[in-house]
Amino acid sequence: MAGYLVGGRFLSGEITLRKLVPLSCGVELTLNAPETLRAQLQLPYVDPATDVALDIPNQLLPQRDFIGWVENGVLLAAGQIQGDPFAFPYSSTLTAAGAWEYFAKRKVLPVLTAAQLPSNVTSKWTNTSLRTIAKRLVEQACAWPAAGIPIDYEPDFAGTNEREYPGADLMWVAEALTNLTEVEDGPDIAFRPKLDGPRHVRWDLLTGDPDLTQGGVDHYWDVSAPGPNAYISDLDRDGRDLATHAWGVGATNDETQIRLEAKASSTALLDAGFPMMETVENRNSVLRAETLQAYVDEAVVRYSAFTETFTLKVSRDEDPKLGTYWPGDWAKIKVAATARVPAGIYRVRIVRISFDAEGDVTLQCAPERVAGGYPVPSSDRQWLSNQLRALQGRIDETNRG
Repeated sequence: MAGYLVGGRFLSGEITLRKLVPLSCGVELTLNAPETLRAQLQLPYVDPATDVALDIPNQLLPQRDFIGWVENGVLLAAGQIQGDPFAFPYSSTLTAAGAWEYFAKRKVLPVLTAAQLPSNVTSKWTNTSLRTIAKRLVEQACAWPAAGIPIDYEPDFAGTNEREYPGADLMWVAEALTNLTEVEDGPDIAFRPKLDGPRHVRWDLLTGDPDLTQGGVDHYWDVSAPGPNAYISDLDRDGRDLATHAWGVGATNDETQIRLEAKASSTALLDAGFPMMETVENRNSVLRAETLQAYVDEAVVRYSAFTETFTLKVSRDEDPKLGTYWPGDWAKIKVAATARVPAGIYRVRIVRISFDAEGDVTLQCAPERVAGGYPVPSSDRQWLSNQLRALQGRIDETNRG
C-alpha cells in the first residue's frame, strides 16, 4: 500500500494514532471545496507495529477527531470524521471532510458577550483585499472558545474591497468563503493540511491572486503514446449552457426605480444550424449601461462554444509524483492526434485529484471553452480565448471610475 492513515484530535491537531493500514481508502481533493476521505478498517484493528489491538470506535469519534492520508511524506488530506458506519461483523468505514467543512458549521459572528444576540452585531471589513477578508472570516470564527483549530495564515494583502455580514443573517462561514471565490476575480481558497513534526498536523489557509497555483513551472505528462505512466481516460463535451441570445439585468435606480437592462445576440450557432437558445446575465451590482452591455456581448461569444473537460489517469509513483501537485496547479499534456483533438501540447488546470490507497491517480481538469468546428476550424483552439480576451478588456474599461 502506497500510504497510510493518521488520526487524532481535530481541535489541537494532535496525532494519537499513526500509520493505520486500511483495507481500502478513497481520497478526493477539489479546488475551493473540502477534501473527502473514506477509509475502511477491519475491526478489531491490530497495530502491525506493536501487535496491540486498538479500540478504533472509541479512539476516533465523529466530529471530535480527524483522519488524514500520508503518502511520500506528504499529508495530502486531513479533516473531521463525519461518521463511521459499521458493517457487521468486522468492517468499519471512516468518512471525513477537510477543514473547509468545519466552517460549514460555524456562523459569521464575532465572539458575543453574555448580553448580545446575533442581531446586535455586524462583521464588517473595508479597504482590504478579498483574500484578507477570507482570512478575517476564519480568524473571527477561530476566536471563539474551543474553536481555535491549528491554522497558519498568510499576511494581509492590500485592496479596496468591502464586505458586511449582519449577524441577524446568520450566514455560514463556509458560504461566505464560497461567495468570495465566485465573484469576478475572486480568490481561490484552500485549507491545505501539513505535518507539524511527528505528533501534530496543521492547516495552511491559502488564497490565490486570484488563482491558487504552483509557484514554479507547469507539471508535465506525455499522453501521446500508450504507456503505463499517464493517459487520457475521458474527454467530455457539454453543451448545456450554449446560447445564441443573452439578456442582461443590472442594478435598479433608487430614484427612478428603473432597472438597467441589456441584450445581445450572435449568429455563430444559428448559422451552423443550431436553434435559438437564451441565457441571462444577472449583474445586480452593475450601475453603468456600457458595463452591462459588455457583459452580455461577452456572454453570447462565451456560450457559442462547447465546454470540454480532460480527465487524466497518471501513475502516482512516476514524476510528477502524487504529493507534488494540488488542485489549482497548471500542467502541460502532450497529446497525439485523435478523432476529437489535433496533436499538440495542451495547457490544462487541475481542479480535482482523486485516488485510492493503490493504483493510478485521476486528475480532472478545468472545463475549457472550445469552438469545436464552428465558427472556426476545431484546430484553432485559441480563437475563443482571443475573442474573450478582447471583450474582457471592454469590461475592465467600463468598470473604471
